[in-house]
Amino acid sequence: MSNQYISYINSLHNISANGANALAESQALSDFFPEVYEPFPIVSHVADLLVDESRVVILTGHAGDGKSTVAIDVLKQLHGLSPGEKLTSPLKEREEIANVNIVKDMSELSKIQRKRWLTEAFNESGSWLIVSNTGPLLDSLFAYADGNNLQIESAVLEALNQPLVTETTAAHRIKGFGKELVIINLTRLDNVKLGSKLVTKLTLHSGWKACLECEAKLSCPIKKNRDILCESIETVEERIRWIYTRLTAYEHRLTLRQILAHIAYSITGGKECESVKTTLISDGVLSEELQDIIFSETFFGLRAGKRCHDAENLHAVSILKKSSFGAPVGVDFERQLLTSEGMKWAELPDALSEVKAIWTDRAQERNAIRWRFALRRMYFMFGQIAPNCEQQANLYLDCYQDSYGVRLFDQWKAHGSLNLKRSDKKRLKELCLNVLLELFTGFSAYQYSSSGRLYMTLRRKDQNVVQPTQLVVDELSFRDFDVSYDSTSGLPILLFDDGSVKLPLSLPLFDYIQARNRGELGSSLSPIHQSQIDWFQSELLRVTEEDRDDDDEVCIIKAGINGDVTIHRFLFDSEQGVLEIES
Repeated sequence: MSNQYISYINSLHNISANGANALAESQALSDFFPEVYEPFPIVSHVADLLVDESRVVILTGHAGDGKSTVAIDVLKQLHGLSPGEKLTSPLKEREEIANVNIVKDMSELSKIQRKRWLTEAFNESGSWLIVSNTGPLLDSLFAYADGNNLQIESAVLEALNQPLVTETTAAHRIKGFGKELVIINLTRLDNVKLGSKLVTKLTLHSGWKACLECEAKLSCPIKKNRDILCESIETVEERIRWIYTRLTAYEHRLTLRQILAHIAYSITGGKECESVKTTLISDGVLSEELQDIIFSETFFGLRAGKRCHDAENLHAVSILKKSSFGAPVGVDFERQLLTSEGMKWAELPDALSEVKAIWTDRAQERNAIRWRFALRRMYFMFGQIAPNCEQQANLYLDCYQDSYGVRLFDQWKAHGSLNLKRSDKKRLKELCLNVLLELFTGFSAYQYSSSGRLYMTLRRKDQNVVQPTQLVVDELSFRDFDVSYDSTSGLPILLFDDGSVKLPLSLPLFDYIQARNRGELGSSLSPIHQSQIDWFQSELLRVTEEDRDDDDEVCIIKAGINGDVTIHRFLFDSEQGVLEIES
């Protein structure tokens, strides 16, 4: 008899035609769902909004962001059901509970019906919870506002762009309608932590118990893959959280539905029980079969180091294909990779020993690049850090992801602050300012005869011409800056003058700063982050403008033929003319 739970997992992705449980409503009706369920942190707050007073609350976002899941959870809470309890029937187009109306999906309604229900929502008693994709929402709201002579376009767009904090929605509330309107944009909710937990939920689910009664349990690659995950589940959850964090920060955000589909496929490789049982695999061949569906391969859309075209139907895999994960890290790591002992920093699950040995042998053959990449993926996904090897492990993990910040960002988010020593915090601040000095002037901080000051000059924006001599508009001491942490955005920030100007250090910008500090010449700054730097410079000049008004001193930086940058200062004196003063 086949394990229905494995069929359930395979129904969560779109590799095959069976995607019956991909939608939230189908999930809520499934017997397997309660153990997979991971509550949205916003649910209780939304329910309170509806009960406290008459309001219209709109849940919007992309398809798959979890709008329907939140609406179902609110419905359960209003009915007094536990969050993990399954529904007995699908949601109707409009549900009414006490004095609360829930519209399942306004995007599926005609324009006339949308306008009619919006009119009823704003003008009749009671609260409304409306689910809608962003496009239909904007069309309907703006049409309703025009018909009632309301000017709300800017307020709606601003609410959509506000960070979503689970404790409050004060920044998402709009006045001017008959009732208070609250727009909650789930694309602004950080779904990475929520999504990465799904690998633990799916792996430790009680549905796997049926495998213990199966005649193929000793030779089943699906069960073997699951056993490997069980042995290292905390490590795997952490590593995939890092990957999703990096994708999100680099403008490749996945919806929760896409994350669930990706993880579900990675656990089974798309295989069903029937395909395993028809070829009762002998113990000697199990390792060969396991190579096709081992989690570290299927997660990246591969089978035993080879590209899997079917897996690219998953949006997450198609994005991962465009990223540079798993490139060689260093000579020493590559040497360890080909030894029977393996990487010194990593401890792999015992269940992987046979596959690791096979891949290590194959990686030493000619044209064995695919096996070396497969081994790197295995160490990244399953490698638990060995005692006294943290520094070496962090170097490997950071280089594998091509990101120096994603691991640190994850730690800071969990801690809620920059949990750094005072010396490390000072070093981070100086690192940021040294790179900004290079961006502002074109000269590295190490070229200056004296350090500790940030110079802002009249430098050409196109940067097509080398300017060895530049007029300094303003200079600021490093001591006037500090680094802190913004828990709302989950980002470190560079502060000037106790926060009068703030530069959020997004992951791409942080990675760029770290790369420049390491001397990586190939590092380039994207236009969006270059504009962020330009804005920061202009804000620094704006807030210090009054201090420059009565300044009679002129400062020039000059690069010599040997590359050293010197500072020349001139003082305008009404009696003696122009004097050069000592720098």
